[in-house]
Amino acid sequence: MESLIVIFVIIFLIGAISFLKPSKKMKTLSRVRIEAAKEGFKIGSTNQLRTKFKNWNPQVAIYQLKNLSNYKNLHYIKVKNKLELYDPISIKYEKNFEIIDEKISKLPTSILEIIFYQSNIAIVWDEMLGTDELLKIKEAILKI
Repeated sequence: MESLIVIFVIIFLIGAISFLKPSKKMKTLSRVRIEAAKEGFKIGSTNQLRTKFKNWNPQVAIYQLKNLSNYKNLHYIKVKNKLELYDPISIKYEKNFEIIDEKISKLPTSILEIIFYQSNIAIVWDEMLGTDELLKIKEAILKI
């Protein structure tokens, strides 16, 4: 009987220790987030920002980067593997819309949604694509 109790205690301890150990997915996300922070991204969002995104779900993440472009208050959503203007629609009638749209079309396909604010650019993307894809995204955004 005593040996049975000892075995249960040992099994419990092994289970508790293995539960605390980070999974492979969590290790990968940790590396991506550390690299993102080094590259100047702010990771995460507020509830207010989440409601602005139409493609946000718990499997993707919202990253923010300082807006160094001339574009403000633009919202693009991925529709059929292409980013299309969502808001404001009135921008479609401006002279330079074709230039903006061409630059946006050169962004990596991993971006599900992008919003240009006055001070930052917020994107929705799948973090599991890794740091290489994150660096491609940053490079493409800085070219805008």
